[in-house]
Amino acid sequence: MADTLSQHAEPQAQLPRLLDRRLPAADQIYGHLREEIITCRLAPTEALSENRICGMFGVSRSPVRIALTRLAEDGLIDIFPQRGSFVAPIRIKQVVESQFARTALEMALVEVAAEKWTARHKAEAYANLAAQKHHAKTGDAWGFYLDNERFHQLTARAAGLEGVWKTVQSVKMLCDRLSHLANRVGGHREDIIAEHEAIAAALDARDQTAAVKAMKLHLHSIFSAIARLRPLHEDYFTDA
Repeated sequence: MADTLSQHAEPQAQLPRLLDRRLPAADQIYGHLREEIITCRLAPTEALSENRICGMFGVSRSPVRIALTRLAEDGLIDIFPQRGSFVAPIRIKQVVESQFARTALEMALVEVAAEKWTARHKAEAYANLAAQKHHAKTGDAWGFYLDNERFHQLTARAAGLEGVWKTVQSVKMLCDRLSHLANRVGGHREDIIAEHEAIAAALDARDQTAAVKAMKLHLHSIFSAIARLRPLHEDYFTDA
């Protein structure tokens, strides 16, 4: 995907993608590019070509520019007049701020979830953990990411506060690229599963203190991931 959107892609590298003409084109282009950036199929600092995006989706510049503006507002791309658009680097300061807010929300959610945890929640959590292990074993990074998301969403649902999960998702968006990058590093997924198991065990015991502690340790592991990833992808990161 990245090759078809970059400034240096070969002409006609890919036929236009079909859009649902019943829905706004800008929304669909935004959603597609957002997923490509968050999953790092479009890498940090990579150049984007308006012409290529227009050709790929078979649209005029107007919906493409709307989509790019929204992505810039999300902090996922940088637009430079006379130079073009580029996938934003992973800004450590933003990651720290984002993770601070996420940690506060998820620690509060898991504390309430421990109080309301049921056998049904337990069964769902362990089925989810089994799926995570399967994805880790088979190397299915996307499947692992989705079940990771579902595990965290379960704590919000168990707390009776699933609407808060939408806030968590918006807060952590800039950190999701790190998760996808880290999933490529050997042993990372296994570490995440072990941390999830510790959270699940605390919830099963309905131990609020242990659940909060386990969630905090789990979410802070993102900084260990940065330490592992930065030497491998130094050009992806900036301290600004």
